[in-house]
Amino acid sequence: MQKKPGGAIGAPRTRAPALCAERCSCMWPLKTILYFLLFWGACIASLVNPIWGVVNYMLAYQSNPPITWWGQPLVNIGMRFSMLAISFTIAGLFLSRQRVPHIRPVFSLWEVCVFGLLGVALLDIGFGIGYDIVAQTAFEKFWKLQVFVLILTRLATTRRNLELVIWSIVAGSLYLGHDAFTAPPSAFLKGRLEVFGGPDIATSSGAAAHLTAMLPIIGVAFLTARHWVFKAFAALSGAFTINAVILCRTRSAFVGLLCGAAAAVLMAPRAKRFRIHLLLLIGGVAAFSLTDTHYWERMSTLADQKALDADQATVSRADIWKASLRILADYPMGVGLGNFARVIGIYDPRYPNRSPHNTLVMGFTELGIPGGILFVAIVLESIRLIYVSSRLARQSARPLETTLFAYGFVISLVTYFVAGLGTERFSCESFWWVLAFPLCLHRVVLGEVRAEAEQQAPEPLLLSRPEYGLSPDWAHAY
Repeated sequence: MQKKPGGAIGAPRTRAPALCAERCSCMWPLKTILYFLLFWGACIASLVNPIWGVVNYMLAYQSNPPITWWGQPLVNIGMRFSMLAISFTIAGLFLSRQRVPHIRPVFSLWEVCVFGLLGVALLDIGFGIGYDIVAQTAFEKFWKLQVFVLILTRLATTRRNLELVIWSIVAGSLYLGHDAFTAPPSAFLKGRLEVFGGPDIATSSGAAAHLTAMLPIIGVAFLTARHWVFKAFAALSGAFTINAVILCRTRSAFVGLLCGAAAAVLMAPRAKRFRIHLLLLIGGVAAFSLTDTHYWERMSTLADQKALDADQATVSRADIWKASLRILADYPMGVGLGNFARVIGIYDPRYPNRSPHNTLVMGFTELGIPGGILFVAIVLESIRLIYVSSRLARQSARPLETTLFAYGFVISLVTYFVAGLGTERFSCESFWWVLAFPLCLHRVVLGEVRAEAEQQAPEPLLLSRPEYGLSPDWAHAY
């Protein structure tokens, strides 16, 4: 074992050749065979219960088989993992309707805002600056992303289904953490881990923001696990995840982690407050032991104004954000998805083809004022849903677990949103997962409270909010 740049630990490795089929045309590696069987097993299972398609999709997203040596033989035979996973999930929605949770109301305000955002993106094909191959790719990615998110908010609406989704996050984070742990020296650039992770999280900033936001969810999985084996699995995932975050040495994720940790301390549920604070202390000490002086030298620049003024990355971002205001003034309806890099060089020739490295700036600039307002509304609605779920937690099937889920989701949202102010996450799938989890939990709680109310009242109830199916006793929570 050797210590890697940034202080985190790992063992160097060399990746196998890209095309395993050329090396061994008659037999796949065992890891390829295992993944093939698991993936197709989940596809078939999703026809019986479509939640397994969601889990399959999320695991494929996090492991990203096309960039791995063991996934290349499957790519060579034409497998498209995300497309297959989502296709089988949609088929399962029709073939196994009895396994699809019944939702009332059919659409929430959160989903209406998502539909509005998609509508703005569609209108910007005409109102934007053009629709070339880059813009087309960005738009296709965005609507496909939202299709999965809308499916997620339909299926992860029972406690068991939501738990499966949470544990798929734990498993995927463990995989990414192990991938970082065993990354070869060639994966590092200037001491930062740059080459690992899925399609949206293949850079140091993206991977660190993603993994930092997954830590609260892993923590909740640890706290709510009912068997020591699952607790050990969550603890192992958390250890590998924080190690990977440190290897990325990203300041935006560091700021997000600090804000998330502060929120975690202040918002810890009373029933588990001491245990949560103790776990945060242990995790903080363990994380600190993995860092070195070079890591802290980079993080310390956040508090050094002279260093920030001399830091080209910081200065360029400030200049790009200022230029974004001029773009928004000229294109209040937005320049269109995928067009920011195309237009920024016109407004500031020093930074052609650059990203704004800010989720809010990207949302407002590409989708204009209407899209930006809808995006902010979605974030605020996610926070409101968490609040409502925590208020109704006592009347759910498992009050403490519900409270912890709400707690973990809000910390994850705070962490990801703050980290997203220093890196672009607007079109990142896992960022939208975090925004969608509060709606999933809200529907879990509503379903359980409604079921309990129906059991206690055999005759029809006089409902004060028919569209939600709420009884007068707890309608005030809204």
